[in-house]
This record gives sequence, C-alpha cells and structure tokens, in this order.
Amino acid sequence: MTTIAASADDEKFPWNVRKDSPTPRDPLAGITARYEETVNGKKRDLYTIGALAKIIGRKPDTVRGWENFGWLPQPTDNYTGRDPKNPASARHGRRRLYTRDQIIGIYMIAKDEGILEKHAKPITHTNFTKRVIKLFQDLAARDQQMGGGQ
Repeated sequence: MTTIAASADDEKFPWNVRKDSPTPRDPLAGITARYEETVNGKKRDLYTIGALAKIIGRKPDTVRGWENFGWLPQPTDNYTGRDPKNPASARHGRRRLYTRDQIIGIYMIAKDEGILEKHAKPITHTNFTKRVIKLFQDLAARDQQMGGGQ
C-alpha cells in the first residue's frame, strides 16, 4: 500500500489526509474544468458543483443541501449570468465554482471521514465540516500570500 509522505505542510494544513491513508488516484481525472480564470498571470481552473458532486458520489442537490445546512462552506468563486462558453444560452443564475484544490481537498477529507462509503456515517457525526472550513481558510490564506487574493 502506497502512503502519503509526511511533509512540512502537514503541520500547516491539518485538514490533510492521515499519513496512513493510501495515495488516491486523481479524482478529477476525466472531468473538464467548466471555467477558468487568470489571477496574477496564473491560470486557475474552476469546476461546477456537478463536478464536486460526481467525485463524491452525490447529486448536486445534495451538495447544495450540505451548503444550506452549513455542513459545507459556500464556494469562494461564483459566476452569475449567461454561460460564457455559450453566450446565446438562456441560463441565468448563480453557478457555484470550486477550484481544483478545493475539490480534491473535499474529496480527500470526505474519504478520510468515511463519507464516501456505501453506508456512510452521518456527516454530522464526523469532523468533515470543521476540516473543510479549515481547508478553505488555508487555501484562501495561501492565495493571499501568493498575491492571488479573492
């Protein structure tokens, strides 16, 4: 069994997966980013709530429900308006957009907390919410340090 090597980031980012957890495959393999933005000259892919729902094996409505109950923080990126890839579309409204790091972090935390299991324990009986909030805070702080403030 391959394990994740300990690093200096383990101290900084306590939401990281336990050291004895197997190294996961890329959960976003085969899923294309729906949007992209450039922050300080660096390209950043953004994924919809559907991509997040797909990799954690839930429906987008379930993920929205988790947000509404406060079990999952609201995404830090949103898009309001028409689909930029199809300007003729009639779609309006808000799209919840997650960065690659947010989605992979949520996936790894959900896996570590047992939320991805077939008969998962209730999300409220885990540290999932606390760890995902910490993930979002740490990623936002990292982006601020790199000059890519939100």
